[in-house]
Amino acid sequence: MHVNHPIWLRQVSTPGAVVFAIMFTLESLARASLATVIPLQAYALLQDARDVSLLYFGVGTTGLIGSFTIPLLIRRFRRRWVYSMGVAFLILAAALLATGTIAGQAFGMLIRAFGVASTNIALSLYVMDYIRRRDLVRSEPLKLMFGSLAWTAGPALGVYLYRDVGQAAAELLSAASAALLLGYFWVLRLQENPAVAAATRPPPNPIRSIARFLAQPRLRLAWVIPFGRSCWWAMFFVYPPLYMVKTGVGELAGALLVSAGNAMLIMTPLVGRAAGRYGMRVLIVGAFIASALFTSMAVLFFEVPWAVAACLLTAAVAAVVLDAVGNIPFLRSVHPYERPQMTTVFRTYIDFSELLPGAVFALLLTFFDMRAVFLASGLLMLTAALLARHLPRRM
Repeated sequence: MHVNHPIWLRQVSTPGAVVFAIMFTLESLARASLATVIPLQAYALLQDARDVSLLYFGVGTTGLIGSFTIPLLIRRFRRRWVYSMGVAFLILAAALLATGTIAGQAFGMLIRAFGVASTNIALSLYVMDYIRRRDLVRSEPLKLMFGSLAWTAGPALGVYLYRDVGQAAAELLSAASAALLLGYFWVLRLQENPAVAAATRPPPNPIRSIARFLAQPRLRLAWVIPFGRSCWWAMFFVYPPLYMVKTGVGELAGALLVSAGNAMLIMTPLVGRAAGRYGMRVLIVGAFIASALFTSMAVLFFEVPWAVAACLLTAAVAAVVLDAVGNIPFLRSVHPYERPQMTTVFRTYIDFSELLPGAVFALLLTFFDMRAVFLASGLLMLTAALLARHLPRRM
């Protein structure tokens, strides 16, 4: 007997844009609920913004090296198990962070970084399997719009739980979100596309993968764009909350600023429409310039916390534009037969965006105050704008 299932039920159970948006949202809640708590916990334990930067640098270095093992794991254990392992690591990381110790903080951040890398690479491969290239300009903004719910509520809710409920309350929310994601993923029973040859080929040596990536100009440029954007968000999640604490405004104000910045992700479908009409190059270059301008302006108003918040919040609007379309140049440029290897190299922008700024900011904070962090972030975005001008017009 034929049964007509409701449309919404088919959408949430059949692999496609909505399913991947839901998966991204659950993963985002697991991450966002701790995104602002982690630097605050680290600051409470280490008592110095420079030491927090050094901790992020160490975690970023180790996570970057570890991420190159993921194609080997996908080859050995298949993608579904690597994705499941990544989600399980998010749960374990929450447990370690809940201990409130320096060792638990460091290992929790490290396990979390590897878990995020595993889920990020596996989900990107699923997206490229199931979403056609011409549909990416709609599916990517939809994914971010769904995720905006988590990134808007998560940072403020996490700090509220951490400050007013208990040390482990935010970690419990993160772990519960990850557990729900794991259950949903196994209900879906996603299959790997057998037409993608790279899914079954042995991955080459990581050094060769990097060389192959660097030999392709479009992939190099496709890496720079999300790297610049991710550097800005890495700064935004750590230093504005610390700035609010140091200026006496309070932890909750910093968390609300981060949540407000992420709330702008609700606009991503509009960005997708604009990209379809005007082209991605115009949007990407303009967004980098706007973000550079308003981030640098925070230096001028450094003694007025709410003016700094306004500048950074405006810069966040521009960063959201980059979130909506920043990964599409890579998704459209990578060859199907080398997706796992090139995706692994491509997503190193996440590790480098935590690694390099953390090192630079630690050095700057040795001699200057946080104005140097905001100015350096603005200059980086301006540099990325100059490079993004080389995107093909038809892209």
